[in-house]
Amino acid sequence: MNYFRRSLLCLALLVLSFTAAAQSSGQSWVDLAVHNFGAPINTMWAEGELSFADDGTMVYCSAREDMAVAPGDPKDLYIATFNADTGSWNTPVNMGLPINAAPATNVDPLRLGDDREPWITADGNTIYFKSDRLATTSPRNNNDVFVTRKVNGEWSEPALVGYPVSTNEGDEHCPAILQDGETLCFASRRAGGYGGSDIWCSKPDGNGGWLEPVNQGPSINTAAEEFHFSQDKSGMVYFSSARAGGYGGMDIWGAMQLGDNEWDTAYNLGPLVNTDAADMCPALPPGGDSITWFSTRQDNSLGNIDIFWTHKANIEQGR
Repeated sequence: MNYFRRSLLCLALLVLSFTAAAQSSGQSWVDLAVHNFGAPINTMWAEGELSFADDGTMVYCSAREDMAVAPGDPKDLYIATFNADTGSWNTPVNMGLPINAAPATNVDPLRLGDDREPWITADGNTIYFKSDRLATTSPRNNNDVFVTRKVNGEWSEPALVGYPVSTNEGDEHCPAILQDGETLCFASRRAGGYGGSDIWCSKPDGNGGWLEPVNQGPSINTAAEEFHFSQDKSGMVYFSSARAGGYGGMDIWGAMQLGDNEWDTAYNLGPLVNTDAADMCPALPPGGDSITWFSTRQDNSLGNIDIFWTHKANIEQGR
């Protein structure tokens, strides 16, 4: 049995075990629906912003201090693999320099070395992420999108995904590739949006660059904050939003794709996923049956921010 099939079998066994536990305790499956990823992924520090390759490899970011590339580094990118034999995650590995940049103490304003929000492609060979390593403006929120590629088993020096994706003032972050394998979506505060951080998408221009990004419109973007697309094989996209109608703080919403840059009305995923805390940055493990995200919720938490997961059957469905 290959690695991918064993991983799916392990997930199925986990679901069955939680269902059996619910039945024996008199609780419904819904009562036990949300699960903490647990150690060694979650720690006493903040973890979140994850994505998966088709082979189950996970890339995420963590503020853990015991593995940081340098003292004072706010967040680094980590990579982890699932051990189907033991049913647990292997110890994550800091992706190291030059993927993670150390804080720069000799520039004003200080560059924090803030590397996060990784998106690994389905084949596991490309990672997009946001970084402040080129920030030259104040306040310190001018992030750009970078990309690294695996070449002969090694990750390349990160390259800036240049204009018109990254800009001088737009604070670009949360990159993601849609199911077509080519559309790059990201969040930006650039002019021409609906307010706050909006989600924009661009396609390759055929010459190694990117076409002018398109705002994803009022079904997705509002005057509040929107970011972090994650699309499943049905065309449904999940994303973070602070719009009205949620449960408090940041919530996760869904919308079905109707065409290029066209989306059905967004809907809230409901109270199992969303709480009065900040619930955000959804990701979809291989297999398509579950959804993951990170949250500041403190029930069943190992730290102030942890990664959680649930079966898709436990989220509210759109119209």
